Amino acid sequence: MPRSYTVLRFQDLNQVIHERTRLAIMSYLIAAREASFSELKEELRLTDGNLNLHMKVLEKNGYVAVRKEFVRRRPRTTYQTTARGRREFANYVALLESALGRHWR
Repeated sequence: MPRSYTVLRFQDLNQVIHERTRLAIMSYLIAAREASFSELKEELRLTDGNLNLHMKVLEKNGYVAVRKEFVRRRPRTTYQTTARGRREFANYVALLESALGRHWR
């Protein structure tokens, strides 16, 4: 009896999250709940420009919230995921798990 497989189509994945660097950022922020620009840069080994570019995409899409403040007279930028960002990330992970579960069991 032939088996029916539903193949995961990469165009079905959330393209904002699926990009490698943004996936790393979202994964880190989901686990950490909040991180500074410096912390993200160091932990993910990104340049200022690269991190800034990806954070703008995530912020524009409503996946992260940014807070800018001064701490001891020095600027500090902190990020955290929004409810929408957490929901979209959960949907992204669920889609991958569903596709892998069908083929890896």
